[in-house]
Amino acid sequence: MKNILKNIALTTLLVSGATLTSCTGSFLDEDSNPNVLSPSTFWKSEADIMKGLTAAYAALQPSASWAIPYERYIVIDNYRSDECDFRADVSSWMALAMYTNESTNSVTRQEWTNLYTGINYANQCIDNIPNVPETGTGVAALKRQALAEARFLRAFFYYRLYINYGENLPIFLHQISGSEEEFYPPQAAPGEVVSLIESELKEVQNDLPESYDAEYAGRATRYAAAALLGKFYMFRHELSKAEAEFAKLIGKFRLVDNYYDNFDGMHENNSESVLELQFTGDMSGGQYEYNLFAIHLASFNAVYDGYGGYEEAYPTPWLCNVLMNDLTVDGKHSDRCIGTIIFDDPACRPFYYEEGKSFKDYHSEGEVFWHKYVHYDPSQGPWWDNSGFNVPLIRYADVLLLYAECLNDRGATADAIGYINQVRARVKVPALPTTLSKQEVLKHLQDVERPCELALEGSRWYDLIRWGIVENTLKEHEKPYASNFVNTKHTLLPIPHDEFLMNPDWVQNPGYSK
Repeated sequence: MKNILKNIALTTLLVSGATLTSCTGSFLDEDSNPNVLSPSTFWKSEADIMKGLTAAYAALQPSASWAIPYERYIVIDNYRSDECDFRADVSSWMALAMYTNESTNSVTRQEWTNLYTGINYANQCIDNIPNVPETGTGVAALKRQALAEARFLRAFFYYRLYINYGENLPIFLHQISGSEEEFYPPQAAPGEVVSLIESELKEVQNDLPESYDAEYAGRATRYAAAALLGKFYMFRHELSKAEAEFAKLIGKFRLVDNYYDNFDGMHENNSESVLELQFTGDMSGGQYEYNLFAIHLASFNAVYDGYGGYEEAYPTPWLCNVLMNDLTVDGKHSDRCIGTIIFDDPACRPFYYEEGKSFKDYHSEGEVFWHKYVHYDPSQGPWWDNSGFNVPLIRYADVLLLYAECLNDRGATADAIGYINQVRARVKVPALPTTLSKQEVLKHLQDVERPCELALEGSRWYDLIRWGIVENTLKEHEKPYASNFVNTKHTLLPIPHDEFLMNPDWVQNPGYSK
């Protein structure tokens, strides 16, 4: 863990232009040095609570430098699935998609470090918010809610670690102090990480609000905690527990009328949004308030303001076929097909099409590109390639489909079909007949509904893992390099090599070298 601790110790919580550090053994006494903030001198007011909490939230959107948000939410979450193909360019990204990644891969190392940095930011809040003086009315309630938000964020970061790296994780429940033992932490005992995530997401629900005023949109709600806990239970095959969590959201949200409103950056934090990653597009003061999704996904020929995209990833032929068969009741391609991929259809008009021009003016016959997240409006900033729009992490449509899967699993198949049909009705595709069997409904969710509704949103890979069908599906759908996939190895990422330099006795994930 020395790499993580070193990075955290040197670049800990940046707030108001000053560095908050909790390292010990400095030649200067932090508490008397006016140029350094320590926990005892920083955490004094409501404003300080919000500054600390903002830093913890910022770890959801790691620095846009070198496209780190794209690496987390597109490369890690999508490149390994049967939905996504790639252009031969960035070797570390290619390794994940080709199932040749090893413990020295820079993407998996960066994600590991970023997640533990986020955990430390959350731990700083958890350790220090209780000590803030209650000098006015409402401070006690603010402290209680802020603690719940910090615990939610910590659980989110551990959740991402768990679904990608498994259970051989070190657990940190307090801020890094720089002590010697922190450099040599034990790996968690079996079940310890699971228990932590479950208990945190259960307990914080009572202290999180149902919603926020618009100016605070994007902060954790009790419904976001319930939805994340439900997804965690789904991954662990505990569908009865998941059903109880998803039930808390039913009727509390509403699908937006236009599917693409979830991705165009013009209808952010809408009625369908359960948890949404916030980007403002702000570049003042050296900020990176953007995600770089559009420039990486857009075609070379998606020329706007004189330059095109990087064309780093493509929808696979299998996904394109599924989407193009998602037809409305009047035989047209559905809004979710048109909103997910760019292809030769008059209704599909991405932002870079000039008036009077069409697909053939930009692309060759048969080409297909991503449309989801490839969007720009001048109100989002001066440069289209920055992508200063929000990214949905959990949508109500996802919750409805997962809830339907839970109902179907326990035999309430007719009820399950009703919830699936809510999602289908939004895009005007025919309702499923209520006569489908339990197995047919599950197969439909696996092969049609979830891919059509949620493509490129980071669900597919983890769905395949929890269904236990990764290897067969990759091969059946002719995912490039599927022959390299080893089920006992590639469902997890490796613990980074650097960690074993300080902790050689740690257990590596199966199939990977230290």
